[in-house]
Amino acid sequence: MDHATSQHDNGYGSGRVMRPSVMIFRVGTRQYGLPAGLVVRECMPVPELMPVAVALPHVSGWFRLGAAMVVVIDLGVLLGVRAQAVRQPVDLLYCPLLLCNLPGGGSVALLVDAVCEVAQPVPPLSAMPDGDAAQAGEPGRELELADGGIAFMLRMTDIINDDERMRLDNLMERTRARAALWAGLDAPDPPMAAGDEGERHS
Repeated sequence: MDHATSQHDNGYGSGRVMRPSVMIFRVGTRQYGLPAGLVVRECMPVPELMPVAVALPHVSGWFRLGAAMVVVIDLGVLLGVRAQAVRQPVDLLYCPLLLCNLPGGGSVALLVDAVCEVAQPVPPLSAMPDGDAAQAGEPGRELELADGGIAFMLRMTDIINDDERMRLDNLMERTRARAALWAGLDAPDPPMAAGDEGERHS
């Protein structure tokens, strides 16, 4: 048996090809999918967002996750559902974020309209032509869900390509520099030593 394949026997003779779990979410009226675990680390509510140094139509803002600054991208803008990213706190109240790993390291948060489920695409081999089952749930393909719905599979390299990654990295560097500048301006003056006070009055 070829151990490089993803076929597993679950003990019941189901004859199915097990695929990685998929996070199903909605943007606009359509459902989409991204690999859960490998790409989508977690689903979380929107924290308080800070503005970026330069406003971009598809960027809602950023937040701190430990020592990291995570940019929030409104997937609805990239998919043509809306022209501007959702930014107002009242509008973000019920919008979930998908915290995702970026190829090559780093994180990004995708703003979506709703999270539907974590699906396990396991198409029966008997219902699919040879070889097609191994491709179920892969990027660029439609995934049939248990309720009969369809989710279109995405991949992070389609959402954020190399050029976009460089632009976002540059944007966050400028944002980090601006945050450091404002932190320096807001810092209180250091207390003066007793000798300094005397020199001021001399």
